Amino acid sequence: MKKIIFQIITLLILTCCNDISKESKSIDNRIEKAMTDNNIPSLSVGIIKNGKIELVKGYGSVSREDTTRVNPNSIFQIASQSKMFTGIIVNNLLQEGKLNLEEPITSYFPSDISESAKQRLSKIKLKFLLNHTSGIPSDACSVYSERIDGDAWTKSYSKKQIIKDINALDLEFEPNSQFQYSNSGYAIVGFICETVSNLNYSQLLKKYATEKYELNNTSVELSDSQILKLVTPYRKDNRMVETKPSNMGMATPASAIYSNTTDLTKILAEQIKAYRLYDSINEQSPLILTKQTSKMDKNFQYGFGLIKETSGPHIKYGHGGDADGYGCEYFFSPQKNTGVIALTSSGGRWLGELADGILDDLK
Repeated sequence: MKKIIFQIITLLILTCCNDISKESKSIDNRIEKAMTDNNIPSLSVGIIKNGKIELVKGYGSVSREDTTRVNPNSIFQIASQSKMFTGIIVNNLLQEGKLNLEEPITSYFPSDISESAKQRLSKIKLKFLLNHTSGIPSDACSVYSERIDGDAWTKSYSKKQIIKDINALDLEFEPNSQFQYSNSGYAIVGFICETVSNLNYSQLLKKYATEKYELNNTSVELSDSQILKLVTPYRKDNRMVETKPSNMGMATPASAIYSNTTDLTKILAEQIKAYRLYDSINEQSPLILTKQTSKMDKNFQYGFGLIKETSGPHIKYGHGGDADGYGCEYFFSPQKNTGVIALTSSGGRWLGELADGILDDLK
């Protein structure tokens, strides 16, 4: 009898391992085809299945000249995925009573902001900045208006410059009257977070995200040892041409955090768990970024750095980023208990299609 039970257990284990091996091979083939089709030298992927980290793997080499293999600790810039971390920081400051979503953003401005600017922006509540309904143009900050599409921004962006831009900006529409994605809006969110906390954004990221979730390679600036892990970016309009990481300064909260799949898969697993608890017993967490949302279109809503999609059989959440030289996609389904991270050294729509397709196929 014991022998029969042992044989059955062995058979089940082998069947399970074969299924995992087949799925892993299918994912490998899909990724390698996407890299070949799009002429991509570097890619890194993280997969959550059944709430657990199933795969964290690098593909390709760190550059076209350096054949060192990409691995899960290879570092990329995550572009607009940075907004998710800014949303997490905001949620923590809300819990501490340092911010109020219903408060006009002018309440948090320092004396450097002119009275005329405060008057023009007085109808903007903090939540309007977070869900892209503020009326602030995406290129209101000079770091965005002066940047040439396709080129890296290497000049940084100082507090003095963002104050100057806030003092000069005009709204494109009445606050809370429509949705319009705004990078500058999130740069201003970061500026407000710094003002109310007396911490710079790097310190805020460390306090509320990287230390809390043990994200050892998620940062605003890279150390000497981290620079050695950085993957070389290439222009998406010509993937044979090397470019550089961007130095966004005060616009980092919108556009320029560094990370890798090891770190992002960790926080993704925590976020899936947080959403499942929130959905089942309403347990609160700073990782829940869609308690308040704005309508993007029929099936999409924008929260605080995270998009909620309701078009399929399961609710799906995600965001992503494209900084010309780098691309990032971050998708998950709490109901399916699955998630996908993808980082690459050259952006484009192909990456979102790849990550979304992998997520849809996970069972």
